Amino acid sequence: MCEFTVYLDGHDDENVVAEKVIKVTSKPDHITLMDTSGKTYKFPSAEITKVDTIMTELWLQTRA
Repeated sequence: MCEFTVYLDGHDDENVVAEKVIKVTSKPDHITLMDTSGKTYKFPSAEITKVDTIMTELWLQTRA
């Protein structure tokens, strides 16, 4: 199973917003993430810009 590290608006350590993410739901007005413990994270006005299964990274960008 892939457990993703999620970045918002950049790819540096300070841009990490969630780790061990196993589920992502994309809606027109937000992205919802769920980690292995069941904790959810909601990002309004965000979009997925990159999914890298080899590096287990998911990149989000806030829409202007």
